[in-house]
Amino acid sequence: MRWVVTGPAFGVMLGAVDSVVNHVPEWLGEVGTARAERGGWSQLAEFASLNLDAGWAWAAAAVLAGWLVSRRSGLTAGVRRGAVSGALCLVFATAAYYGMDILFDGGVWWTMTTRIWLAAGLVFGPALGIAGAVIHRGGIAGVLAALLVPAGAALQMVLLPPAAESLMAQPVRWTVWAGAAAATILIVRRAGRSSTDPAR
Repeated sequence: MRWVVTGPAFGVMLGAVDSVVNHVPEWLGEVGTARAERGGWSQLAEFASLNLDAGWAWAAAAVLAGWLVSRRSGLTAGVRRGAVSGALCLVFATAAYYGMDILFDGGVWWTMTTRIWLAAGLVFGPALGIAGAVIHRGGIAGVLAALLVPAGAALQMVLLPPAAESLMAQPVRWTVWAGAAAATILIVRRAGRSSTDPAR
């Protein structure tokens, strides 16, 4: 049952680190400074924050959790494990994120915002974890599942790009697009090699 801890572990790391990088400008006393005029450490934190705050990053964590826990299991067991791990990943990420916010800022953990994101994790987490498990299946289904994260990341940069007033907005967009393009090429090439390999 060691696979059960994979989703929570990924989630806690994601939520905690996301909260920490969001607070760097506050710790450096630059909250009142325009985002484009903040110092280097705040800009580095902003770059990380714009990535970690994005929906595609949280989705990627759930997919990765589902992929990891299903590596050495059959399809049915892998899908079941992926669903559980995906949900646990997003639920624990939400819990850790708002828990760290309370440590830094005070306040109440059980708010309407927390409940909404916990519910979203329970709704979308299983599907994302299953996608991670399906990647091992190969074929068209596996390729489509593998393309879910890069396609979602690229699409988010078009529909919901980082705020323009951030100096890191453009670097984040280009980094995500480049990463999504590279991942897509690798996935398609790997699928092509698998389809022509008689041993597979």
